[in-house]
Amino acid sequence: MENKIKHKVTSTTLVEKKSSSRGEKCLAKFIASNGIVHGSLTLDIRKAGDYSQPLPVSVRVCYAGQKAFLRLGKSYTMDEWVTLCDYEKSGRRIQLAERNDMKSLMDRVELIANQLILENNFSLRKLQDRFQGKKEDDSTLITIWDAYIQSKNDEGKAGSARCSRDVRNRFVKDMGSDLSFSDINRELILKWVKIMKKNELSTTTIAIALRSLRTIINRCITQGLMKGDTKEMFKDTGYNKAQSRKHEFLDVSTMRRLYDFWKADEAVDSEGKELFLKREKHAIFRDLGLFLFMYLGDGQNLADTLRLTYDELYYATHGKQLRFLRHKTRDRNESASEVIFPVTSEIQEILNRYGNTPKLGRRVFPIMSDLLSPEQEIWVIQRYNRYIREHMAKVAKLLGLEQMPSPTWARHSFATNLNNSGVVPYKYISDSMGHSSNGDITSNYIGAYPLEKMLEYNHYLLNEKSKESTPVVDKKALLEMLKGLSEEEGWSLYPSYRKNNLLITVKYQVKCHKNKE
Repeated sequence: MENKIKHKVTSTTLVEKKSSSRGEKCLAKFIASNGIVHGSLTLDIRKAGDYSQPLPVSVRVCYAGQKAFLRLGKSYTMDEWVTLCDYEKSGRRIQLAERNDMKSLMDRVELIANQLILENNFSLRKLQDRFQGKKEDDSTLITIWDAYIQSKNDEGKAGSARCSRDVRNRFVKDMGSDLSFSDINRELILKWVKIMKKNELSTTTIAIALRSLRTIINRCITQGLMKGDTKEMFKDTGYNKAQSRKHEFLDVSTMRRLYDFWKADEAVDSEGKELFLKREKHAIFRDLGLFLFMYLGDGQNLADTLRLTYDELYYATHGKQLRFLRHKTRDRNESASEVIFPVTSEIQEILNRYGNTPKLGRRVFPIMSDLLSPEQEIWVIQRYNRYIREHMAKVAKLLGLEQMPSPTWARHSFATNLNNSGVVPYKYISDSMGHSSNGDITSNYIGAYPLEKMLEYNHYLLNEKSKESTPVVDKKALLEMLKGLSEEEGWSLYPSYRKNNLLITVKYQVKCHKNKE
């Protein structure tokens, strides 16, 4: 009996030795997106008494010191498995289809693991349940939405996270949080649109809300939690396309009125009485100044204005140019998102009144501290967005304007007014606004516009006519025309003609007299 046991142990030891010499006895491996979940395609030997018997093929997943074995429905003896692994390493085509089938199943495990990680919802139990097709009671539209918001925060996109959170909270308030995936359909979406309209939300706000919801539903479909087609779900909502904002701009003459009003720094009634208290007046004129700065600074977004710094370019150009990367698009294409704009005399006046003293790396405006977190920065930007909107409404009412401009109008006005000048090239407008070059490689080699050209084009932001607006007179053509006039026509043409004609006549007579002599 003792010899038999000894023989079994010796035999098992030899097989283990043989298999371990081949490496880890795995056909393939993966590392999940978070770098801490590992998987390997191997045999489950936990209950093996004899390695000569078929053992189940499993994907072994390791996480936080624990392991889970997801069986694939295939079995091999240890010798067969080691041979299969040898074929894989040698690249031989023997049993290739068999190996590929098993690796495809492991790829599915990896995909599910990455989905759970993305949802911030990973556990070995959830991985097993989802792989086996079991219903996950704790996965809902709202939990997927929350995971998406968290992923945006993790990426440092606090603005996107906050926007999505606001829409999520509105959806829960209007539609509830206990919805099943089968409840998400076209009828529910149309019902939500009706509720938002009843609550008098703007067209833009509704469009943003639907776009955010559509993103979450697409994630649910991709993860296999629900079926459907978002194209059909959002059909006929009336908000499928971006809403036109062509009317949201102030023309050049209105911008000039605003600038002159700001420069005068005075708000009094017909009797010369101050219309605002000192502190209120300062806030109103400060925010009007920020609005004008955004407009004159190539149509900046408020987020870019408040983050703007005095960088190397500012000092290299002796304070004549400023530069920034559009925060909204910098992750997509950093080179295309770079905006360089001239410090015009009007911009300099705004800086003199409200800006920080220039220092390398210092923010241009003393509104947002460098020590704020991304979430805190978003809060400040949103607060000042509201301030500007409220204060611009007071200015508009005071000046008798029909429009009630918001901060976004500065950007729309910049583009529209330069385009309407009939002089400024469209490419300059596009480049100045940090728009993508659509993969144009040549644009990567072309430097910024010369300062003189920038000043020439941006002149039209506050002036409807060119600096050289005096018409050029063709003297030769004018003289030919005057020759054809009768004396009577000449005398009646212009009052000064009499004086000039008399002078010409005298000079002509003197010249003739000298010639006779």
